[in-house]
Amino acid sequence: MPLSFTAFIDLLISLLTAEERQGCLAYAAAQPLRRGESLQFPGIMVEVTTSSYIAFIDRQPAANWAHPARYVLAPRRGGEAQSLEAHLPPFSSTSSLAWRLVYHGPSVPDALVPQLSPKRVSALRKEH
Repeated sequence: MPLSFTAFIDLLISLLTAEERQGCLAYAAAQPLRRGESLQFPGIMVEVTTSSYIAFIDRQPAANWAHPARYVLAPRRGGEAQSLEAHLPPFSSTSSLAWRLVYHGPSVPDALVPQLSPKRVSALRKEH
């Protein structure tokens, strides 16, 4: 059975380090990526080798620009999730991906959380 978006979020949260669990914001694209897609984000190219979900983990949401972050790519049909180091966020007005905030670490002030449309926050989990 293919990995559902809800199961992907559970997997993503399980892959967060203790430090990330406390102080990160995690975003995910709800639509799976297709095999063969290439995604160019600032500073990194992501090659999709099998149908997968993608997430972006902002490790330092209070930092202004280039700072530690990572992408997580998880295959929908078995296989290991892949972590790709990054320093810039994927968000741009030209992106076709609809990013959703799916995790809000307890030490991240609410003021740092971007205001997303209601359809994009349905999967949000804030840890306490």
